[in-house]
Amino acid sequence: MISIPFFPSAWKDAVFFSPIQILSLYPKLKKESFLDSILERFQNKYFDLGYRFEYLMREFPKPETDKDAEVLGKLFSSSIQLKQIRIYDYNFRTMYSSDSKGPGFHKGLRLLGMQVPKAGWVEDTDGFLLYRNSVGDLYLQILKEDGDKIIQEVSGSKKSFLPRDFSEGILYWVYKKKEEDSELLETNLNPNSTLLPDTTEVSNSEESKAMIHALLDKNSKSQNILVRPVWEKIIAEDLEIFLSQPRKARAEELLLILSSFGISLVSLICGILASRVLFTIRMENRFSEREEVIKVKTELIRLLGQFREKTK
Repeated sequence: MISIPFFPSAWKDAVFFSPIQILSLYPKLKKESFLDSILERFQNKYFDLGYRFEYLMREFPKPETDKDAEVLGKLFSSSIQLKQIRIYDYNFRTMYSSDSKGPGFHKGLRLLGMQVPKAGWVEDTDGFLLYRNSVGDLYLQILKEDGDKIIQEVSGSKKSFLPRDFSEGILYWVYKKKEEDSELLETNLNPNSTLLPDTTEVSNSEESKAMIHALLDKNSKSQNILVRPVWEKIIAEDLEIFLSQPRKARAEELLLILSSFGISLVSLICGILASRVLFTIRMENRFSEREEVIKVKTELIRLLGQFREKTK
């Protein structure tokens, strides 16, 4: 680290000991958060079922009595056709059970230390599905066959799905890789959008889907270092995700980086030159002070010599 003594210490601390952000991290952080959401939804088969549970619980976000829990349990049973449901409170005590022979508490949670993340699903020790609400103070237990049946009914590709937190310019396609081709699972871009090439000449729908996937794959490969691909391809296990989001052009980002390096280099050179000039000035002042001291000492010695000669 080069010392530049004539700069205030606060300025030096701010510039030389803290990173200066040249490019915004917002697109990168948004992409990572979006991918985490996508992967969680597709790798956890019951994720969308949790959304349905939260939607139904909006009228009873926090049942305070067993009677409130009974109303909520009956609402679940009638709305999504559950054969059995049990509701436990934050102490793992049973607040409601649709079967009269239900236990008084959940033994896996209370005795075996089972952990369930907020808004998450686990299969408990008895083979039931256990869901913990997003607040974390309620646990809902259903039959695994009920959960699988509901998921099977709503399975299939989803079109024009907009995640709650990502409606500001992000476009995406999610495919599941298979041996011969890829199956479209979800997209928030209408296949008939003008952003896609004209596919009206393709009469077969399967050929149309294959053509769209091929175009996405082709436009995810960079052909020029200064031109960003239209789509970014991310592969996670058996999922292929094509993602597009608003970002600055690579040429503009490169220009910002080079400009920042140029300014830093000029500042460094100016700092070195200024330090050398200041060092030279200080050394000259020090030599000047020494010369004055030597002159004073010489004059004192001369005066003392004259005084001794007169006193002889």
